[in-house]
Amino acid sequence: MSLKSFHIIFICISTLFSIFFGYWCYNEWSQIGGIQYIVYAILSVMFTVGMLSYGKWFFKEITELNA
Repeated sequence: MSLKSFHIIFICISTLFSIFFGYWCYNEWSQIGGIQYIVYAILSVMFTVGMLSYGKWFFKEITELNA
């Protein structure tokens, strides 16, 4: 497995984990309450947006290198 392939897989897994974690935190906040759950849910959404932006940039860079 090349380093590029590993990087792409790592970005996808990190993004999916962040989505799941944000959902879990939001679910806990709606059932239990507590400020820490909503803070972590918001941070998770921000991290997800950042990972998606980084993934888009990385795919663009990879296609430019191969062209």
